[in-house]
Amino acid sequence: MSEGIFPIRDRVDFASAVHDGHGTITMNGEGTQSLTVSLLNTDSFEAMGKEWNQLLETSAAKTLFLTWEWTFTWWQVYGSAYQLFLLKVQDKTGKCVGLAPFKIARRYTLGIIPHRQVEFIGYCRLNLPDYLDLIFAPDYQEQGMLAVWAYLMDHKHLWDTLYFSDIPTASGTHSGLSLLAKEVGLVTEMTTGTPCPYLPLTGSWQAYLKSLSPNARYNIQRKEKRLVKSYPLSFEEISAHAHIQEALEDLFHLHKTVWNAKGEKGSFDRHPLNKPFHRRLVDRLSELGWVMIYNLKIDGKPAALLYAYTYDNRVFLYQMGRELKWTEWGIGQVLMQFILQSLFKKGVSEFDFLRGTESYKYHWTKLERVNMTLAVWNMTAWGKIVCMISCVDRWGRRLLSPIRRSVKEAFLKIRTRS
Repeated sequence: MSEGIFPIRDRVDFASAVHDGHGTITMNGEGTQSLTVSLLNTDSFEAMGKEWNQLLETSAAKTLFLTWEWTFTWWQVYGSAYQLFLLKVQDKTGKCVGLAPFKIARRYTLGIIPHRQVEFIGYCRLNLPDYLDLIFAPDYQEQGMLAVWAYLMDHKHLWDTLYFSDIPTASGTHSGLSLLAKEVGLVTEMTTGTPCPYLPLTGSWQAYLKSLSPNARYNIQRKEKRLVKSYPLSFEEISAHAHIQEALEDLFHLHKTVWNAKGEKGSFDRHPLNKPFHRRLVDRLSELGWVMIYNLKIDGKPAALLYAYTYDNRVFLYQMGRELKWTEWGIGQVLMQFILQSLFKKGVSEFDFLRGTESYKYHWTKLERVNMTLAVWNMTAWGKIVCMISCVDRWGRRLLSPIRRSVKEAFLKIRTRS
């Protein structure tokens, strides 16, 4: 895909935009601002780390999963299966005021109907980050979105569907793009994603404990006292570049052990590129102090490890692994207790458990965020076919979902009894 640059104008509101079919939007508001959208290649992507992160620092979309380090590392490892569709928005002085970190994937509806889909870099079924979004400077959210949308419309021949996943509910991106798509007659669908529980770390650890129910507080303290009384415990926070890889391998091992005991593969083993991705990622993030592996040892051996990212005074839980023989001792809960006590002392603002409704997360918090996913179908002849088949597929899955759930529950009961 060759690099293409075209001018676009700002406007005041979405509804007043007029697209002329050549990548230009005419504004119906006071004042205009010239913007340029560029399609970048991999070399340009690799070279813009500093510029990328400087923009992200000022953006409402600021999160670790949109940093250049995460995004480019993902592209280095998984990118060969996709076509880069990274858009850069610049003002008239050439300053970068927006980024659309897109790729084009070949997807299949019903497993057999191929279509070309524009997605965020990072989205795939192998490795799912949260809080994906477009990135804009504070004064360019609306203008930048219009610029990106105009580029997508001017290049409709390159895609059949748009699938923008895991956009924070607080972002205006999903609603803004949905409105723009409907204005030009495209079919859209908005869905909610898996909740992301989170815990604000305000006040002190003791004050937080008092905010819990007496029963929850008793269970937390009882498990720690039981382990401390019975075994020598040590708690480590590993972030140094020299030690992070060894800790990551320990995590891989314990995580695999837990999932293999369930007869399943863990997330690190579901694709041969998953472990190489995290090895490369922690190598890069550890140099910036953006990764931490918490290690709870019993008798000097790892009993439970938690792999997390630290960014913007927040900690994001990615994965946990534990030694199976310590499960009945509540080893994971004890590790979380040590981690949260440490974070309260350091003044970290939040612990984000990320996606997933596992019960252990709700032992610590009842708060959650929900991300949004926007799907848009191109109304070309093939796009209409894909849209129709997708609608039939979704209808069928919704119809069969209760049946599948009942069968699964019955199977689990039989397995438990046996």
